[in-house]
Amino acid sequence: MTKTDIGFSEAFQLVMAHVSTIGTESIPIDNAAGKVAAQDIFALIDSPSVDVSLKDGYAVISNDISGASIDRPVKLKVIETVAAGGKSGHCLRSGETIRILTGAPLPSGAQAVLAEEYTAENVDFIDAQADAHPGRNVLEKGADVKKGHVLVKAGIRLTPQSVGLLVAGGVLEVKVYRKPKIGLLATGSEVIMPGQTMLPGKVFASNVFFQKSWLVMLGFDVRVLSAIDSVDQSAEALIDLSEKCDVVITSGGAWKGDRDLIAKVIRSLGGELVFHRLRLVPGKATGMGSINTAKVFCLSGGPAANMFGFVMLALPALYKMSGIKSLPFQSFKGILGKEISGEKDWTNLVQCQIVKNGSDILLSPRRMKSRLISMATNHAIVVIPEGVEKFKAGDTVPFICLDTDLFAFQI
Repeated sequence: MTKTDIGFSEAFQLVMAHVSTIGTESIPIDNAAGKVAAQDIFALIDSPSVDVSLKDGYAVISNDISGASIDRPVKLKVIETVAAGGKSGHCLRSGETIRILTGAPLPSGAQAVLAEEYTAENVDFIDAQADAHPGRNVLEKGADVKKGHVLVKAGIRLTPQSVGLLVAGGVLEVKVYRKPKIGLLATGSEVIMPGQTMLPGKVFASNVFFQKSWLVMLGFDVRVLSAIDSVDQSAEALIDLSEKCDVVITSGGAWKGDRDLIAKVIRSLGGELVFHRLRLVPGKATGMGSINTAKVFCLSGGPAANMFGFVMLALPALYKMSGIKSLPFQSFKGILGKEISGEKDWTNLVQCQIVKNGSDILLSPRRMKSRLISMATNHAIVVIPEGVEKFKAGDTVPFICLDTDLFAFQI
């Protein structure tokens, strides 16, 4: 049975309870950043594969130069030079040294590397002017990565740093959680796609392209369709998307009017709605359900309500389905520039402009004549939860930041 007129917190819990990961796939390591490991990933090799030098210098037998100093240098014969990627053909003997460059394998018989700044060259010899105990300036085999060790645990999102670690460990392919394929459906006889001829009374489908832009930026595969206010066309589009996608997000036609057909069409196709209509402002028409195996989110046609439904409910679901335990937003605290209020028994979402003032973050609630310009320039969402009627000017409140570039290092 569909739940109606429920609070935002209950709706969020229902969304999280009805979505889960959708399977795994094995992908090349160079495409893995941003994906979530579906199993523990082990190192296949040691790195480095042999003991190597950490510095440019000379491979030595430690006892040969024990007690060496500037005043009491020890003369050693230079028998060879070895660079990274090369290999010595000698076994070092007492009284000898091998010139060695950073990253080069430690020659057989050598115990340490004397940094070149502690030496003085003398034709085919050097004067060692300091000691070097065993292991000095040597990176041991497996010091960075040890074969058989877990490099990334299951459930961890792969970063560029962890990809580099895995490559060092010889990993070429990883099993990750698959990201869901997303279908976006713009509904309404007045809605047209970019590139179509604009006529009086028509509007371009900005809602779905706002959504598509977010999804493409976050690495999701997206398909977009549109349908006029027609049961047959809406059903045809929903069937197409639900068969080809894991999640369908509709925009428009979600309320109770004569042309609000989405809920009816979902049910006519054998689908169900887990909930429909929330105590959420803006976004009261939001619903969530399924058609066959595809999850469906029904969002309002109004730009602000559509954005909030997408950001606050649909995106968290998509992230959970991808195995990701976080969201692409950051949470900060800021100081309100003026009072904001809402209906006490509802969750109220307020858009604000972010203004940085030294170490302070100021939040300026703005209602502009243009809803779209307001959305494009207000990058903070302040949530007034149920049971709270208002926040006063000067209050420090948490907010969701939709544009983390505002807090990034500038170049």
